Amino acid sequence: MLKLSKNSVLFLLLFSASYASAAELEKLNVVYSSIAAASVSTWVPKEAGIYKKYGLDVNLIYVAGSQAITTLISGDAQIAQGSGAAAILARLSGSEVKIIGDIINVIPMSLVTTPDISRPEDLRGKTFGVSRFGSLTDLGLRKAVSEMGLDPNRDIKMIQTGGVPENLLFMQQGVIKGALISSPTLEKAKELGYRELVNLANINYRYPGTALVATDAFIKNRAATLNRFLKATIEGIKYAKTNPDFTVKVLGQYTRTDDKKLLESAFRSYVLGYIRDVPTVAANEIENAFEDIASRNPRAKSADQRAFYDTAPLDQLAKEGFLKQLNLR
Repeated sequence: MLKLSKNSVLFLLLFSASYASAAELEKLNVVYSSIAAASVSTWVPKEAGIYKKYGLDVNLIYVAGSQAITTLISGDAQIAQGSGAAAILARLSGSEVKIIGDIINVIPMSLVTTPDISRPEDLRGKTFGVSRFGSLTDLGLRKAVSEMGLDPNRDIKMIQTGGVPENLLFMQQGVIKGALISSPTLEKAKELGYRELVNLANINYRYPGTALVATDAFIKNRAATLNRFLKATIEGIKYAKTNPDFTVKVLGQYTRTDDKKLLESAFRSYVLGYIRDVPTVAANEIENAFEDIASRNPRAKSADQRAFYDTAPLDQLAKEGFLKQLNLR
């Protein structure tokens, strides 16, 4: 019989415990649609180990714009953080996805243009960039142009760039005259001399700007997993807001930015200003999205809006007393 030393036995016990702990973690693919401060609600729980605390081995996947919802529908991810409007458009087209949370219920972006554009009339006939058609940058750009009294379908041209950082790059290359841009790219654009024409977060408009989205099947069949994910998300948001140094570091890591001034500005404006403590879904936010979508998609006019979102998963957290534990209710 093979005899093991005390140190060998201790090593095997520790290894076995570590292996068992890792094996117990449930794997989950989560896709996020923007390399911007809005994605802190997925980045921080990952980097701070909060997903693991709730028994989840989360693999974060970046897919720009409305393609994030496509990734969810394909089955390559179980949860998506992306445009609520993109989720609504997907369900209108027959995909069984629902909004389960609103991380940011404003459009946390600004219409940024080249310096020669200073008034609404200057936008006419110009080309502007969106990350993807149907994404938040697309719908937000249309809203911004409408707010200035112009018709986005007739008065401007739009092309796809691939993402928010790419919006700025296309402006620098002279391909477009403007685009919707969010932090920390927004701060960089201002430093480069581009003009912030409209800050959409400042208008009185509530909208599922950055939403959490899941399929009907996942909500029904993996309710316990979704419950743990939402707990990790909310605890991660609180951690992000109360640990600025850590959050700024994570922002820099994911946006590949080392300008601390820009990152701290993004933390103040987005993390503290826009990201909500509890990402509840409200009927008026969904109504606003439908009103905007209906101008281009006739099916939105007769759709049952209640079928496009589900408040039950977050309501369950309140019933369990989880929000009170975090002093959020």
